[in-house]
Amino acid sequence: MTFQLRDSGLYCYSSEQWQRVGGWIEVIARTRLSNKTHGHGALLQWKNMDSVLLREVVYARNLNGDNARQIRELLVDTGYPLEPGNLSWTRLQHYLLEEMAKAPPAITVDRTGWHDTVFATSGWTAGQANEQHHFVGQLLTSPILQEMGSLQDWQVHVGRLCAGNPLAMFSVGVALAAPMLQPADLENGAFHLAGPSGSGKTTMLQVATSVCGAPTFMRSWISTSNGLAAVSAEHNDMLLALDEIGLAKPEDVDTATYHIMNGASKLRAKITGDLAPQTHWRTLVLSSGEICLSDIFQQLGKQVKAGQENRLVEIPVFGRFGAFDDLHGLSSSQELVDTLKSHTRQYYGTLFREWVERLTDDIDELPAYIQRETRKLLNLWVTPHMASQVIRVLKRFALVAVALCLACRNYIVPWTEASSVQAVEKVIAAWLQNRGHFFDTEEHRVLTRLHRAVVGWTHRFAKIELGDYGRMIGLRRDVNGERQWLIPKNTFLEELGLPSRYMRHIAPLFQKGFLETNEESRGTVKIKLRDRSERFFALWPDRVRAFWKELPDTDELSQFPSIPTDDSEVAEDE
Repeated sequence: MTFQLRDSGLYCYSSEQWQRVGGWIEVIARTRLSNKTHGHGALLQWKNMDSVLLREVVYARNLNGDNARQIRELLVDTGYPLEPGNLSWTRLQHYLLEEMAKAPPAITVDRTGWHDTVFATSGWTAGQANEQHHFVGQLLTSPILQEMGSLQDWQVHVGRLCAGNPLAMFSVGVALAAPMLQPADLENGAFHLAGPSGSGKTTMLQVATSVCGAPTFMRSWISTSNGLAAVSAEHNDMLLALDEIGLAKPEDVDTATYHIMNGASKLRAKITGDLAPQTHWRTLVLSSGEICLSDIFQQLGKQVKAGQENRLVEIPVFGRFGAFDDLHGLSSSQELVDTLKSHTRQYYGTLFREWVERLTDDIDELPAYIQRETRKLLNLWVTPHMASQVIRVLKRFALVAVALCLACRNYIVPWTEASSVQAVEKVIAAWLQNRGHFFDTEEHRVLTRLHRAVVGWTHRFAKIELGDYGRMIGLRRDVNGERQWLIPKNTFLEELGLPSRYMRHIAPLFQKGFLETNEESRGTVKIKLRDRSERFFALWPDRVRAFWKELPDTDELSQFPSIPTDDSEVAEDE
């Protein structure tokens, strides 16, 4: 069968004449997945009745199988002028399969983000590879990334108003840092902006959203945990902006804080009983709400887990005027909010595309650069008192700062590298002051309880020589000139609110030398008193007092700048 593609359409030579099959259509590439063993198909390009040029990847298993009708319906639904009759469709099938075999090879992808050295979206790809990459489902799904205006428009109308406002600059940085998670080799994470209504929280999310796309790029917390997982997969290697956590069900937030951050869908079985493929994603979340995690978990009658606090980092909204420090000559914070809302509806999306193209320019050097610059900042920020959980979160902050600095060097954002780092440091200071300590969460809980107990127990110990403590809380003795308290096991656990399986919880107390034991499996000291043996926790109270005395005050947790605590003017309700 002989075909001829003309400007007027596709023709087939039959019965000694050229017969029209349909409108103009061609096969651009023979496609398959990156493993080159599955997902074979063709990238089609055609014109509809309005001369609109359309593209879509179709699978060979459908084109050459029982589901060919799906492709026919797709073409007809988009306006492809297929000639009437089954013969026309049979001829078009034959043409497409024939052309697919001759077309140059290409790779198909079905999700946004990094695919080796290429960053793919449903509308465009950036980066160089041996073969072109094409997105599956361009016509079947709404494009996530949209653009309006130019990069310069965004810089003048949005970026300029962010300069001098640390939270706004930081929000832009979170959007820029999201595609850097993979080369930085960092895990998913979230930043939650908490503050009263009208303080500018949603405006910060709108600013971050404008980096990537239209206002519809921002999502809401109003969803099931499974729905949030599906949205996370759509935002792979991109920002996920979630507004108003207070509208979500507490149990969904409980699940989502782990589910989204773990970056993998639930394990499910197919109808055959085989394991269904998992969906994976990488994302940075920027969240907002009037309430914090502790308020949400209080509704559930639960305590926030350390893993959830470290995944969803709570940042109280701060600034002289709600979330802002610089009004840029406008009369009030409300006017600045309204202006940013208006401008982010008119100028969006171009910054992200320019940013990703810059990242792919030196993709081979990017991981080493990011990790080196991140280490430099951590060396400046980390202090001896900081626990691993705090350092882990600081890495995420450092990535945001590195992203902002790199964007400055490439003239993508209209402010300086120094102001970028200062903005992130102010946000870190707000987080640390809200957190109130440098410890791991579980460690801080047991250390704080112990410190309070030591203060309250001071005069409640009997001398060990008496052999009985009666109504006192325990016994005291001197060991090599140092005072030691002996607290009965059950009393110690009850006073510190520890569970019956307590060894993991008291491990920090041994690491800091606060406790002594002659029974390692129990953590206790077994002592014979008169005619009986009894187990105690052996505590060195002076060491506990000295430890807390050496710690920095909560107002001076680090070298980061302090956040103003005076009453701030806030914007009206958003």
